[in-house]
Amino acid sequence: MVTLKVILIAIALVSTAILALSIRIVLVKDGKFPETHISRNPEMKKKGILCVKAMDRMEQAKAEIQNRYKNVTVLK
Repeated sequence: MVTLKVILIAIALVSTAILALSIRIVLVKDGKFPETHISRNPEMKKKGILCVKAMDRMEQAKAEIQNRYKNVTVLK
């Protein structure tokens, strides 16, 4: 019986949380979830902050180009 009460309380809490999170989406015209991905967030773009994976790819590409020509010598 105690287990049933705990399960019902948990379901009620989760339902309340979901309802509270969806209030803005339901009540605001054209409501939608805020953009949380860094690469699509306009405020992060203004500050020049990119996605970590994208920045890592760019830095890896730069390092690869530098390493590719590191051991090249000019013959005279």
